Amino acid sequence: MKITREEFRRYTNGQSSDAEKAKIERWLHEQEGELEEAPGENHQLRSAWDKLSTNIEDKVKVIDVAVQGKPAIQRLSFIIGLAASLILVLGLGWYIYRQDRSALPIEKQASLKTVRTEAGQRLTLTLSDGSHIVLNGKSELEYPLQFEGTQRLVKLRGEALFDIAHDPNKPFIIHTDSTFTQVLGTRFNLKAYAEDRQVLLTVERGKVRFGRYAQSDQVLLTAGMQGVMNFHEPVLSRNVETTDAVAWTEDAFVIKNEPLEAVAKRLERRYGVKIIIESKALKTLTVTGTFKKTSLDNMMSSLAFSTGIKYTIDNKTITIR
Repeated sequence: MKITREEFRRYTNGQSSDAEKAKIERWLHEQEGELEEAPGENHQLRSAWDKLSTNIEDKVKVIDVAVQGKPAIQRLSFIIGLAASLILVLGLGWYIYRQDRSALPIEKQASLKTVRTEAGQRLTLTLSDGSHIVLNGKSELEYPLQFEGTQRLVKLRGEALFDIAHDPNKPFIIHTDSTFTQVLGTRFNLKAYAEDRQVLLTVERGKVRFGRYAQSDQVLLTAGMQGVMNFHEPVLSRNVETTDAVAWTEDAFVIKNEPLEAVAKRLERRYGVKIIIESKALKTLTVTGTFKKTSLDNMMSSLAFSTGIKYTIDNKTITIR
């Protein structure tokens, strides 16, 4: 099945006709096994794009030659247009983020700091503007030691609770691999693990703009609302109980109608273990429960009692049958 770049661009930007959408989703389904190997929407889109575009380096060289003979203004316009097309096709949040960084003087780039947490670890940070951030386990935050210019830019992989200092003249912007978040001053939880198929943003206070990098697929969220981004689906908003989203900051583990496979990923980040679910049927088993300051043994015993699952623990590997 042949998919053109223009068809793929329209699909990733939500502009496909019903026939085009069906065609591309049929093609994506055929590639499902290969795309599954790349976690996260951004990586899966890039994997699909790689299958559509071969000899990229040669194409870039041709483009470079074509641009050289143009006047400076035309070259700039051509490059901006090309970059915009790439962003639309690939949905590469990291591309925009790196362009923001590359525009900074070298000495300002050197002031960036990256912090990471291990499984089960929480880390509280206070940024130069007075904003407070709590990182959950297996997460990473990149931020400048001092905010420069007209924006406060950070990059997140994983999950964090943000309490952002209000500054109407300098919006706070968070980049993940596939989403864009902009606030002036607010408190919210952002969960964006690369291996998850879903990115969630839950607002406790204030207003947040959240979604993909195309403005047509962003939502404005207020207190008590949650933004949801699933792979290849429009960004949605819904009303939620915000305390559930931030329960992890109080050592609580809240599960509400989640498939066991998703719960297993959360347990891995919380306790630093590897969980293997041998049965495909068990992966979709729906689980509900609330646990406060619970050990891994107690957690597994409770899950086994409520669901009927059987498991074994060998060092740091749990096998569920």
